[in-house]
Amino acid sequence: MTAGQIHDLGYQRYVGSRRGVGTRWSVIMRHQIASAWRGWWRFKLWLIAAALATAAAAALLYLASGSLFRFLGGLSGQQIRFADGVLPLSTWLYCKVGFIVSLTTAATLVAGDVQSGAFTFYFARSVRPRDYVIGTLAGLCVLIAMIMLAGPVLLAGLRLGLSDNLDQVIALLPIVAKALAIGALGTLVYAAVPLGFSALIANRRNAMALWATYHVVVGWMAQGVAFVTTPEVGALDLSAALNAVSLNLFDVHLRMTDQSIPTSAAVISILGHAAAAIAVVSWRVRDAQRTGVGGSS
Repeated sequence: MTAGQIHDLGYQRYVGSRRGVGTRWSVIMRHQIASAWRGWWRFKLWLIAAALATAAAAALLYLASGSLFRFLGGLSGQQIRFADGVLPLSTWLYCKVGFIVSLTTAATLVAGDVQSGAFTFYFARSVRPRDYVIGTLAGLCVLIAMIMLAGPVLLAGLRLGLSDNLDQVIALLPIVAKALAIGALGTLVYAAVPLGFSALIANRRNAMALWATYHVVVGWMAQGVAFVTTPEVGALDLSAALNAVSLNLFDVHLRMTDQSIPTSAAVISILGHAAAAIAVVSWRVRDAQRTGVGGSS
């Protein structure tokens, strides 16, 4: 073969599936899920931990169903079923696992893309900023929902299955809606909020440290200020706010808790944090596109 010789191999047009512009976000969503699913330390291990927590709560729920206990003083001085309090109290466990998963999946995501130059690929493939934001957030929500939503819903279904009769099943049906509400709020806390922190700093380690500091240190400080001022301040602690919503929805009050965060303040704090985080991510991605970080040149 002569050096430099060119052979015409022919031309074939693309015959694969063509997706509409409005579905590009789903490609990014699947990419986020696939990336988190690779290996054990980012997601799989913690999903197993959440499954173990659910199994332990389910066992306790099964053993406690049909028996009456006092809940550290009970509900307003009255006896309640211990089984009815297993689900709201298990929220504390899911918050711990959800926080760890948020550190390994969400808290470094945007910062990592900026640091690695991944926006070059996204924008070169005509990905719009909103496609990136929606796809990334949707992928994280799917992952976090496996922990924060699936567990409470399974426990709610088990509680219905352990009912004594049909009348009790009907009476307990609202707990499914409550479990869905708790799971949805928990998903927002540990998917949207850390994603916002990852957009604040263009360094993966610093973004992770910032989210961990806010969640732990600022939350602890908010609880301390709330103890001496007003309970509403404690809603800045996102895990405490989610636990307060869970306990209040199930009307469970612990005697060891002198002050309880109001449900309205907790919900406003969670939704406000999520909205601010999404706005920060949108600003960061649009700024990257506008200033040419990853843009075509």
